[in-house]
Amino acid sequence: LRLVGGGGRCAGRVEVKHGGEWGSVCVFDFDWEARWASVVCRQLGCGRVAKASPLAPVRQGTGRIWLQPFFCRGTEEVLQECPHFGWGRHFCDHERDVGVTCTDAVELRLAGGGSPCAGRVEVKLQGHWGSVGDDSWDMEDAEVVCQQLGCGSASGAYSALEHFDAGDGPVSLALVDCRGYEATLWECEIRGWGPYNGSIHDYDTAVVCQGFSRLVGGDGGCSGQLEVRQGRAWFGVCEDQVDMKVAQVVCRELGCGAALGIAGRGRFAAGSGSLWDGGFQCNGTEPLLSACARRPPHGQGCSGPAGVICSPYTDFRLENSSSGCTGRVEAAVRGTWGSVCAAEWELPDAHVLCRHLGCGRALTVPPGGSFGSGEGPLRPDALGCSGSERH
Repeated sequence: LRLVGGGGRCAGRVEVKHGGEWGSVCVFDFDWEARWASVVCRQLGCGRVAKASPLAPVRQGTGRIWLQPFFCRGTEEVLQECPHFGWGRHFCDHERDVGVTCTDAVELRLAGGGSPCAGRVEVKLQGHWGSVGDDSWDMEDAEVVCQQLGCGSASGAYSALEHFDAGDGPVSLALVDCRGYEATLWECEIRGWGPYNGSIHDYDTAVVCQGFSRLVGGDGGCSGQLEVRQGRAWFGVCEDQVDMKVAQVVCRELGCGAALGIAGRGRFAAGSGSLWDGGFQCNGTEPLLSACARRPPHGQGCSGPAGVICSPYTDFRLENSSSGCTGRVEAAVRGTWGSVCAAEWELPDAHVLCRHLGCGRALTVPPGGSFGSGEGPLRPDALGCSGSERH
C-alpha cells in the first residue's frame, strides 16, 4: 500500500500492489468514509485520518485499478481485508480514485508574528506551506489553533492582512468552522481542502495566543523569574536581555498591574533551569510579549535569569460614598475587587491614590470601617508609598 502525489508518504492517491504491479483504488459512489481511510493511515503508520476524499486529491491514476472496496469496519489491519469485488474487478474508473491525507502529513504553524504563538495561520499540505482563508474566523477557531500548538488559550482571532502580512503562497484550507474543543484544526468542519494555488489572500487568518510568557518562583503569578515558551518547553530569559519595556508588556499580558522592577539572579526560586540567550525589542505598549520583535542571541553567555516584579493591582477605586474622591479603598487583582486593609494604610498611600484617581491631594485617612465593609476579599498588603509616586 502507498499514497502517491501528495508530497509525502502520508498523503495522496491510494495505490495497492498486486502481482508486482501498482494500481489505484476506486469507489463507485461517494462512500469513501473516514473508517475506510483510517485503515490506510494505520496500515502506513501515518497517524489518524485528517481528510478522506472520495476523489483523489491529486491527479488521477492512469494504470490498473486493483480494488473497489464496498465496506470497511475501520478495524481491519490492511485495506485488502475490507470486502471488495476481487483483484482487478471494479465498476468505477479513475475519475473515482480515492485519496487520503493522514495527520502525519499535515503540519500547523503561525508565521510572520515573530514568535511561535502569534502570526498568520499556515498549514502544510502536499509538502508546501499555505495560509488558511476564512471570512468568518472567530475565537473558537483561534482557540483550537493555540491549543494544538501548545500556546495556551487564544487572545485574539484576526485578519492576517490587518495584523500581520498576508501569505504569498497557496491557500491550504478555506472556510473553517470549529467549536473550540477540537484537538486539531483538521478535526473542525472544513469546506475547502486545498492546496489552492493562485488564490487571493484577502481572507488569510491570524491568531495571537496568550500562553507565551509566565513568572515562576514568586508570589501569586505577578512576580517571579521570567520564562518564555519555545515550542512546548519553557526557558528562562537572560537578565541582560530584559528591560522595563519588556517588563511592562509581560505584566500586561499576565493580567497584572504596572511593572515595578526587574530582579536579577537569586531573587526568586529556580525555574525550569534552561536559559534562552535571545531577547525581545518591545516599545512597552504591546498587548503580548509574543508581539514584540525578537532579538537574536548575542553569544556572550548569560549571567543569570531575569525576574520581573509586577504590581498585583490593576485598578483602584473609592466606594460607598456619593463622591468618587471619598470612600472605602478597593483594589482589583486580576479582575476581582477587594477592600484594602486599614492597618497598613497611611497618608502617603492616600496621597498617591488621590493623585492616581485625579482627585488632588489626600486630606485625611479616616479610621477603618468608616465607609462600611466590602464584599470581596480583603487586601492585607502594605503598599509602602513615599507619597511622591504618580500611581
